[in-house]
Amino acid sequence: MNILKVNNGKVELRKDSGSLIRTIGNGDAIDADINNDGTLILVTTVKGKVELRKESGSLIRTIGNGDAMGAKFSGADILVKTTKGKTELRKESGSLIRTI
Repeated sequence: MNILKVNNGKVELRKDSGSLIRTIGNGDAIDADINNDGTLILVTTVKGKVELRKESGSLIRTIGNGDAMGAKFSGADILVKTTKGKTELRKESGSLIRTI
């Protein structure tokens, strides 16, 4: 299983041993999460956007409305913490399921 490390705004995808596989993103990351099977990565940027990316680093889509502080996978869904103190449960497609 691979791990993620945010270093100076860049997301580093690393092996369990710590060796670098690749750098992902544009250098403006504040948070990152990887799904259970290691195929998808969430990157939260300083602008409050959540980017859904493949393990290769290519962008699939942007999720949310630009007020995110962090995002995590919850099974097949995504939990997005907002600056308003709410948590949004979203599908992988980005559509809102409910606000908690």
